[in-house]
Amino acid sequence: MSLARKWVSRFAWVPRSSTLRLSVLLSGIFAVGFVAAILIALTLGQRANERRLDATLETLAQGGAIADTRGDTAALILRPLDDLAGLPDPFRRAASRGGGTVFLRDDVMRSNVWRTLVAQDNADVPVLVAIPIDDSEDAQELLAQILWTTAAVVIALTLAIGVWAGLLARRRLAQINTTLGRLAAGDLSARTGHAQSKDDLDDISQNLDRTAADLERLVNQTRHLSASIAHDLRTPLARLRAQLEMLPHSDGRGAALEEASHLSDVFDTIMRVARIEAKQGRDGFEAAGLDDIARDMADIYGPVLEDSGKTLTLEVNAPATVQADRGMLVQAMANLIQNGLVHGGDQITVFVDGSTMGVADNGTGVDPEQFAEIIKPMVRLDAARSTQGSGLGLALVRAVADRHGARLDLSVNTPHGLKVSINFTKV
Repeated sequence: MSLARKWVSRFAWVPRSSTLRLSVLLSGIFAVGFVAAILIALTLGQRANERRLDATLETLAQGGAIADTRGDTAALILRPLDDLAGLPDPFRRAASRGGGTVFLRDDVMRSNVWRTLVAQDNADVPVLVAIPIDDSEDAQELLAQILWTTAAVVIALTLAIGVWAGLLARRRLAQINTTLGRLAAGDLSARTGHAQSKDDLDDISQNLDRTAADLERLVNQTRHLSASIAHDLRTPLARLRAQLEMLPHSDGRGAALEEASHLSDVFDTIMRVARIEAKQGRDGFEAAGLDDIARDMADIYGPVLEDSGKTLTLEVNAPATVQADRGMLVQAMANLIQNGLVHGGDQITVFVDGSTMGVADNGTGVDPEQFAEIIKPMVRLDAARSTQGSGLGLALVRAVADRHGARLDLSVNTPHGLKVSINFTKV
């Protein structure tokens, strides 16, 4: 990656920052309003000054008869309209339109900016009257420079303060977002760490920390309770099994032993799920090739499915290597294969497609509206109650997926059946 791209990637968050966009937008609105106010003020001031000058010229024109005037002076030009000889062309053009401001390239009587007006003297003779306004124009330009300089400084400060405030808010929101991401990934110890409440963002941070603390406490209590119940019942179950094995052989003894084994398996699964959910961080993770795991599962379970009259097929396409706990993935895939063996059809497929791995079958499948239900612990659909199982298989798979930050996807297998995928795209 080039240096330019690195810099672009570092600031890729800028257009996505709502607080920064809001700060820049408000600064922009302020800048536009400020500039518009200055333009209006300068325009109105210029027009007011021109009206004042025209009133002065009107008074000068009516102050006496043109016949009493003796030539032009540095402070006044007073000529009849039919006697404009000697005056520069801009004066004649201004006279033709009734007056206005005249800007000259060369000074006329030490002035190059004049205000002109066509009026009538006290003898009703049309005259052109003009006075120099260099000082007035200089004052107007100075005022404009002061206003524009002030506007540039104020707008720059406003924009800088707005960006600074936006960056501060963005940093605090990023901390809140990071904490939420860690909580979603299973790290229930994540906190924002805001102890003082200075504004609404601090209030949000404190509420988030309190909610996270309550969630951590409740989840730990639930995990501890389920694991404790499963652990405490294993000893009585072991004793019960030992006592059953001492009974004489009979159909009742075999059925009782089978139920005891089933209960033991259920409690073992509950404890495995609890242990997986209780883990945090990346301890035990290593580079694992999804194709290697899939081939190992096919080698192990292929003969088992053949003995049950079913076929296991392996499909591998552009396999990826991910950072994962290999033992957990093996457990998850074993549960999916077992689920297909019990509830699927006669064709079970173990597949790897890029960073996705899973199991598909050609059984009767599951209604898509019930996908969200079957991944919950202890949930079994009516069609599955006639077969052996505990309703914990997909719950364990989901726990493994969550532990790796992967996504568990359920879909209908074409033309029929169920397809369960563990997508490691985000890992």
